[in-house]
Amino acid sequence: MDTYRIPLVWQMYGHCCVDTNSLKDAIEIALGPDTPLPDGCCVEDSVAVDYDVLELEQDKKNSALTKAMLRSQLQRGHTLNDLLAFGPGQNCEIFKAYKFHHLDVVIYVPDVALNHIPLERQATDPEELDEVLSQCYTGQDFIDECQGDTEKAERLFCCCDWQHPSSAVDELADDGEES
Repeated sequence: MDTYRIPLVWQMYGHCCVDTNSLKDAIEIALGPDTPLPDGCCVEDSVAVDYDVLELEQDKKNSALTKAMLRSQLQRGHTLNDLLAFGPGQNCEIFKAYKFHHLDVVIYVPDVALNHIPLERQATDPEELDEVLSQCYTGQDFIDECQGDTEKAERLFCCCDWQHPSSAVDELADDGEES
């Protein structure tokens, strides 16, 4: 069974009380950044799929960024969230391509929280950028981890859902034995 991450939007209805001298001022304060959203109820039948976000995420999932392309985009000020579609892993957030690519295409980024990988902010420091890119695995990285065995690399890619490939390779069975 596959897991899909579907972006949803809905409307809420609630009231906030504002003490001021006019209705116009009260509305301005209620819509201002310092007024917390009130407790409210979901407007019936207002839940909908945010197809614009879903399409963007699908485009990011289907894109084939090499490490060099990813480095270039990050140096231009983009964030990882701008470029890759992160989603659920094993109790964490990861990036995982829909399929295994044999080339230098980024296909996997392990647990972002555990590895302190910034998603929403720019990685401008050259050392931080190198560290981020070292956690962005390509198909070739998986093949190298499996000493050139492409079939084993594809199996390794399939089983990675939070950890680094080097940590998961020992879990793979090779001809009925642990590798």
